[in-house]
Amino acid sequence: MIILAICGSPRKGNTYSVLKSIQENYPDIEVKLLKLSEINFEFCKGCYVCVKKGEDRCPVKDERDLIIREMMEADGLIMASPVYSHMVSATLKNLFDRFGFYAHRPQYFEKFAMPIATCSGFGGEYAIEYMEKMLSVFGFNIVPSLELQFRPGKMPEKNKILNLEKTIIAVNTLIERIEKGEKDKPQMGMMVPFHIFKYVSTIDKDVMSADHEYYKDKEDYYYDASIPFLKKILAKRVANKIIAGFD
Repeated sequence: MIILAICGSPRKGNTYSVLKSIQENYPDIEVKLLKLSEINFEFCKGCYVCVKKGEDRCPVKDERDLIIREMMEADGLIMASPVYSHMVSATLKNLFDRFGFYAHRPQYFEKFAMPIATCSGFGGEYAIEYMEKMLSVFGFNIVPSLELQFRPGKMPEKNKILNLEKTIIAVNTLIERIEKGEKDKPQMGMMVPFHIFKYVSTIDKDVMSADHEYYKDKEDYYYDASIPFLKKILAKRVANKIIAGFD
C-alpha cells in the first residue's frame, strides 16, 4: 500500500511534524512525504488553458507532473495544511488552482483521501471544508478529516500524545477504507456539475476540446454507477435550471 502525504506548509513546523510521525508509526506502509515548498511548483497563471485544451497544454513548465504521478500511483492521499487566516496555506491553494482541470474532468474515483488541518484555536473547520470539497470534485472518496490543535510556544507532552493518538486513529480509518475499497455513492454535489460540464463541452467543441473528449461517451455520471431513477431526474432538473442561464 502506498499513501502520499502532501504537506502544504512552507515551513517544517506542526503540519510537517504530523506527517513525519505518520511515516514513523507505519513502517509497513510506504508513506511518501511530498513537501510542496521544496519542489519547483509555480503559481497558476489563471489562463484556463488546462480546462479548455487539456492539462498538457499548461504554459507553466515545472514539476507539476511529478505530483500527478505520485497521486496516480498512491492508493491513498493525505492532504495536510496549516490554517492561515481561516483557510489553507497559499502553497496548498495553488495546488488546487493548478489542478483546476480535475474539477471539470475528475480522475480519482478509485482513490481515497483524508484532509488534515493544523491550527491554534479557530479556522480549521473552514480549511477542512475547502479541502474536502476540492478533493471530492477531483473524484476522491473522502475519509473523515482530522483537525489538530497546537498551542503557541512549547507544546505540553500530554498534548503531543493526544494529537498522535488522534492521528493514528484517523490514519487507521484511511487504511481500512483503502483495504475495503468501498467508494462513496454519487451525490448531488457531483451529479449536477457532471450535467453542467457535459453540456458546456457541447456548446463549442473546439473551445472546450478537452472536456468534449472526456464527456462525449458518458451518459448519466462519470462512471457506471447505480443511481436511483428519481435522483437522476432531480440532478438533471437542477442542472438544467443553471444551464438555462447560459443561453
